[in-house]
Amino acid sequence: MKFLKIVGFVLIFIILFVSYHLYSDSPVTTEEIFRQDETEQTQRSIDNFIKVLEENKTSYIARGAHSKGHACVKAYFDVNETIQPVLQHGVFSMPGNRYKSWIRFSNGRSSMKNNHDADKDAHGMAIKLFNIYDDKLIKEEGSSETQEFLMHDAPVFFAANVEDYNRFVESDDKILYFFSGLNPFKWNIRELFHGLATLKEAPHSPLSADYFSNTAYKLGPNNIKFSAQSCTAINNNVDKDKVDADFLRKTMAEELKTGEACFYFMVQLQNPDKYMPIEDPSIEWKESDSTYIPIAKITIPIQEFDSIEQQQFCENLSYSPWHSLNEHRPIGELNRIRKKVYQASSHYRHRENKTEIPINLDW
Repeated sequence: MKFLKIVGFVLIFIILFVSYHLYSDSPVTTEEIFRQDETEQTQRSIDNFIKVLEENKTSYIARGAHSKGHACVKAYFDVNETIQPVLQHGVFSMPGNRYKSWIRFSNGRSSMKNNHDADKDAHGMAIKLFNIYDDKLIKEEGSSETQEFLMHDAPVFFAANVEDYNRFVESDDKILYFFSGLNPFKWNIRELFHGLATLKEAPHSPLSADYFSNTAYKLGPNNIKFSAQSCTAINNNVDKDKVDADFLRKTMAEELKTGEACFYFMVQLQNPDKYMPIEDPSIEWKESDSTYIPIAKITIPIQEFDSIEQQQFCENLSYSPWHSLNEHRPIGELNRIRKKVYQASSHYRHRENKTEIPINLDW
């Protein structure tokens, strides 16, 4: 009987412990909440990011995140012919409109050393619509009249706020970071689960994965998250050599020699009556609370992209969520921090590599 009581107590503790860590107390608001220490956290993030660049540099300085690009491919971004009026803002204000774009696919880690495609990692998709001539553009260095959408292949981020992210980057032992201190109720268990889920097996191809914004954005007066969901059939006829460290790029190259690829671009509206906070990207907005709505289709036509010249062009490009129309403005503290961090990172690597951001993006 005593044994059963002990087992019952342990089970109750485990349930309470797990429930505590899976819960977030981030408030649900329709407006942004600004940190009192945001200026300090921003500078801390910039310093951390430049340190990452310096620690991982070889003869060449790659990006501080998503350093390994598989490709930059030409793509069409076609706004759906029929869109709900509530969604007709920014680049979606003219149903049926077509934009040209460059899309960069990448691995998530910061280091180019031993960056093998078979290693568990996050995988990114960054879309750059160009020739966006509009006086509502947020003017950023290197933006070149572009609207950009940045995503990776997990619906949530592993850090709830910028302070947690800074502490993670500064930690010498990334696993022990989640268990810092002796108080188990101050451990970051939920974020650990998200981090482990983010490090996943490589997809069959970057063209067959689904990608998510994680953080929140504006769509006119609406708060949204967005996603690119693949509509590309897996081509099992492509022979993949997973021993090759660059097999994802080579798989894409083979696929796009003979067939096009596509994605549905979708948005998810915030419902403030549901648990859908904009300041905590570690919280998934459940599709049962707000479904994704398709509003555009991305078509990647048949092409060859893996020339040395195009690879260098791709490396010289600068992507940022703040290369944007005001109607698609990034919101939330992690997005606000990204503005200055991405500027500093881009400036640093282009200066050190003695390269310039391409001005002419047309094709």
